[in-house]
Amino acid sequence: MLCQILVLCAVPLLLPILFRLALKLRLGIPMLYIVLALTVLHDWTRANPELADGILFALVGLAALSWVVTGAWKICNFISQCWEDRAEAELFAQRVRQARASGEYTISAGDLWY
Repeated sequence: MLCQILVLCAVPLLLPILFRLALKLRLGIPMLYIVLALTVLHDWTRANPELADGILFALVGLAALSWVVTGAWKICNFISQCWEDRAEAELFAQRVRQARASGEYTISAGDLWY
């Protein structure tokens, strides 16, 4: 009995968190399609279950594809940033070597980092 009461209290508290998570994962449109298919389009869904399931799988597949594209974009940006940092560090090291060779104690690094 106590367990059932706890579940009834926990579900309304967890629903907003689950909805936010679904929207963050770009599953808002598939979630809206599920709600519409189970309520407004119920007769059509029962008459065409293969098509309804295919549409749902396509929507979820597009969401998964957007995750892959976003992940690839972030990886490319990370690699590009690493290359830029390495080039700037090499330029700085070259300036240090030039300063040491000429006997200077100051190095201009203002144009290296932003």
